[in-house]
Amino acid sequence: MANIKAVADFPGRARARIARAGWIHSALFDGLLLIFAPLLTLPIIVAIYFNIPLLAIGGGLTLAFSHYFSTISFYFWRENHQYHRTRWIAFFLGPAILAGLYFLLLGFEIPYVIQFVLFFWNTFHVSRQNCGILGLYRSAGGVADPEQQQRHAANRAIIATSTFLALWNIDTHKEVSALFALLSNDLSLVVRIATSIIAAYYLMRLGIALVWRKQPLGTPEALFLGSSLLFFWPYLYIKDSGVATFAMLLPHYVQYLALVWLLHRRKFGGASEGAPRVLLRMSGKLILLVPVLFVVGFGSYEFWKISHEFGFEWHFETLYLLVALEHFYLDGLIWSFRRPHVRQTILPFLVRRPARISA
Repeated sequence: MANIKAVADFPGRARARIARAGWIHSALFDGLLLIFAPLLTLPIIVAIYFNIPLLAIGGGLTLAFSHYFSTISFYFWRENHQYHRTRWIAFFLGPAILAGLYFLLLGFEIPYVIQFVLFFWNTFHVSRQNCGILGLYRSAGGVADPEQQQRHAANRAIIATSTFLALWNIDTHKEVSALFALLSNDLSLVVRIATSIIAAYYLMRLGIALVWRKQPLGTPEALFLGSSLLFFWPYLYIKDSGVATFAMLLPHYVQYLALVWLLHRRKFGGASEGAPRVLLRMSGKLILLVPVLFVVGFGSYEFWKISHEFGFEWHFETLYLLVALEHFYLDGLIWSFRRPHVRQTILPFLVRRPARISA
C-alpha cells in the first residue's frame, strides 16, 4: 500500500509527477477496463435490442458467472488459509447460513423479500466497488487525506447518486414496486424524491470538498469519479428496471474481472515458488485464463438455454440469485480494507508504491 505519510514527505516535484500519472496500471488498461468500461459493453446492450441472444444473454452471463466465480480464487491463497480459519464463522458458516435463509424464503413462498434485498444489496455492492476503485486512484495519485474527508465526501456522493438513479424507474420493477404498494401507493414517489434530495446534498458536499482540496484532482481520479457518479445512468434511458440493471452490471463485471486479474498477476504472475499453482498459471498466462473464464461463463449460458427449452427456468433463476447473493456477501469480507490482513495482502499489489517513481 502506498503509505500516505511517506507520500506527503516526498519532494513537491515527485508528488506532482505521481499526481500526473496516478493510473492503477496504465492509461490504456484503466481507460478501457475501468473508467470507460460501459462503452466496452455497449455491443451486448445493442444485441438486446436487436434480439441476438447469443451475444446479449450469452455475453452477459459469461461476464456475470466469470465474475461471480472469480471470487472463489481468494480461497486458494495460502496466506488466507489461517486468516479464514480464525474467521471461520464469517468465511464458511456465513455462506451456509445465507443459503439456508434463502431456501427458507423460497420454501415458505414469502413474496418480494429476496428480490427486494437483491435489488438494494446489488445497488450498494456496485456503488461500493466504485468507491473502492476511486480510493485506489487517490492512493495512486499520492493524495494525502489523513482525516478521510475526500474519501467520505466522494463515497457518500457515489452511493447516494447511484441509489437515486437505480430508483428512477422503480415502478417497472415488479417485486420492489409491489412491496412499496403494500405500504402506500405513493411510496415509490416519496422514496424517489427523498433519494434525489439526499443525492443533491451529498453532491454539494462533494463539490465543497473538491473546492477546498489542497491537492489538484488528477486526470485518472477525475475521470473515474465522473464515471462512478454516472455509472447507474442506464436506469435513465431504459424503461424496464430489470434490463437497466443488466446493462449497468455489465461494466461492473468487467471492472471486477480486470482488478482481480491485475491483482493476481502482480501477486503471483512473477512468483517462482510459494504461490498456488493454479493461480500462478492463470495469472501469468492469459492464453489459459481466458478459455477457463469462457468455459465457466458460457456454460451458464447453455444452462440458461436448456432450462428455457425444457421449462425449468425456475431452477436457473434460483441458482443465479443464490450465486449473486453469496458473491455480495463474500466480497464484503474479501475486500474489507478495514482488516489489516486485507490491507497487507491486497493493497500493495493494486497501488503502485511512490518509491518506484523517480523525481
